[in-house]
Amino acid sequence: MKLPKLILIVLLIPKIMNAQNFEKNMVWKSTYVNTTEFTTLNSDKEIKVLGNITGEAFGKLLNVKYNLEINQLWEIQRFKIDLQSDASFSIELHKNKDNQWVDEKGTKQTQFDGCSDIDISLTPFTNTLPINRLNLKVGEAKEISVIYIDLPTNQCKPSRQRYTNLGNGMYKYESLQSGFTSNLEVDKDGLVLNYPGIWHRVLPDDEISSRQKEAFSLALISKNSSPDLDNVEKIYDWLIGSWKVEAIDYLENKEILKTEGEWLFTKILEGRAIQDVWIAPKRSLRASNSSKKGNRYGTTIRYYDASIKKWQIKWINPVSGAFAQLTAWKENRKIIQEGLDEEGNLMRWSFEDITANSFHWKGERSNDKGKTFVLEAEFFGKR
Repeated sequence: MKLPKLILIVLLIPKIMNAQNFEKNMVWKSTYVNTTEFTTLNSDKEIKVLGNITGEAFGKLLNVKYNLEINQLWEIQRFKIDLQSDASFSIELHKNKDNQWVDEKGTKQTQFDGCSDIDISLTPFTNTLPINRLNLKVGEAKEISVIYIDLPTNQCKPSRQRYTNLGNGMYKYESLQSGFTSNLEVDKDGLVLNYPGIWHRVLPDDEISSRQKEAFSLALISKNSSPDLDNVEKIYDWLIGSWKVEAIDYLENKEILKTEGEWLFTKILEGRAIQDVWIAPKRSLRASNSSKKGNRYGTTIRYYDASIKKWQIKWINPVSGAFAQLTAWKENRKIIQEGLDEEGNLMRWSFEDITANSFHWKGERSNDKGKTFVLEAEFFGKR
């Protein structure tokens, strides 16, 4: 009868060791909203977290301060949130001796019965609570109830979520209410490194790596087009920025594969070229074991070739080993891009139905020198 107790103690050791004698300072930046967060975590007998979020979100300037008290099993015991924006908001709750949520006056908040964790919408820190508390094995998943604090709308409500340990420091997060899903990358302490498309941690980081990233991006990315292109029709300028894309691949045996992707465009090389990064599935859905079908994490460089008065297109996708070289021009309200595949067959990639905030891309191939084309893929992009 003693053996089960010993096993229980062993299972709890990683959580306790992860919390003891722990001190860390973190900075996250958000590109989804324009905020920066400075957070300090200290631990002795309990874990205390102090976070400060400042910036702009959904058209509102704001400053948020939050305080969390967590025990060494990563079970949250108390939290306080203060928001200053166009209107002030504050909430403070703690657990009583019966493990029920109560306010500062001791009034039971029965709507939150069964909520084991909290989730503050403007910070990735609160994802650490269930990640460390659940201590999931690789491949294991668990559903939980949380108090979801939606800032800056200031709504507090129970929410059902699911976490899955994907291995290699990756966790799949799912909101069972909204259907939102993201694959989070965390460090050895369960703290978020990258919440794709929403947050990324800038400190602590390898200082040399950070400098290299900044130096490289400053050398590569350009704000304006080069004067060399003053008399050239800039057929791709409308693409600059980020796009949400639904990708549809028409595979063999009449199989149709639909994927959520993201496509990012910027001017590069003193404004003489345009480069994109085309990612499908999008970063928030990617995992190390993602299927190779329809899998793209590649880049295209487009530049104007004055010798042929057309744009040159060079695409690579290291995921599949694909490489393509095409030439492009504008034809009526379409952008046509054509080239030959490895077998000498004609490829045609075209943008059509172009507006400021949407487009339809078609990938076609011809085995009869352009007499007929077969549709292989199409992408529908929206800002």
